[in-house]
Amino acid sequence: MLFRRFIKLPVYVLIAVLMSGFILSMFAYQSFSSPQAGAAEDCQTFQTGYQVCGRFLTYWRTNGGLTQQGYPISAVFEEKNAPPPAGDGKVHKVQYFERARFEEHLENSPPYDVLLGLLGSEQFRTKYGVKDGSAQLLVIRGKRTEAKIGDWVPKEGWTFLVVDLLATNTTAKNLMVSPDSIVLRTAQIYDYKVSLATYALNRHLKLTQLNINDNVGGELVYEIPITDVPKSITIDYFDNKVTVPFS
Repeated sequence: MLFRRFIKLPVYVLIAVLMSGFILSMFAYQSFSSPQAGAAEDCQTFQTGYQVCGRFLTYWRTNGGLTQQGYPISAVFEEKNAPPPAGDGKVHKVQYFERARFEEHLENSPPYDVLLGLLGSEQFRTKYGVKDGSAQLLVIRGKRTEAKIGDWVPKEGWTFLVVDLLATNTTAKNLMVSPDSIVLRTAQIYDYKVSLATYALNRHLKLTQLNINDNVGGELVYEIPITDVPKSITIDYFDNKVTVPFS
């Protein structure tokens, strides 16, 4: 009976009822499907098997895409950057691409919440090294004379000169620092090698290999005439020689 009454309704009423049902069904579909659809639209899976999502995907699409950035070759993970000047030394969420590394920087407002990692700087530092222009290769931190060091005593008319040094590798490669390579020159233009009395000191400078920008400090002993005056000290890094005035 109800069906018969329903089909007797005017055509325009039937159309309105059917359209209302269609609209309600679409609304219900959108209500339940929107979160999944939104999540799917926010990620893209590539032929390398990795997904790019969210702000990384936005950056990828708006900054050259495949041509400039290449395919993703990693998932998102946390990584600590190299220390300055090659990086900022902080931990960021990152994702690697064939031609770039994306870093998440939530401290910045969009579009600067994604930045490219300093891959060029890191590669250059690894391959060629980085000079630290703010550091001096050799610094005299202090000096004093001693009449006796341990069981060692100087020759008559001579004295032990104890020099406190700091050596910093400001070159572009790893270097070996040897006490024997650090020579003292006096006013009478005599060059003096390190005395064996050095090794009786508690803080003597040791043979050390320095990585780029690393430093080592310690004391060295030179036996020189009491009447002579030290003028300079030279450290010889094989092909790198630095002379510092003795002041």
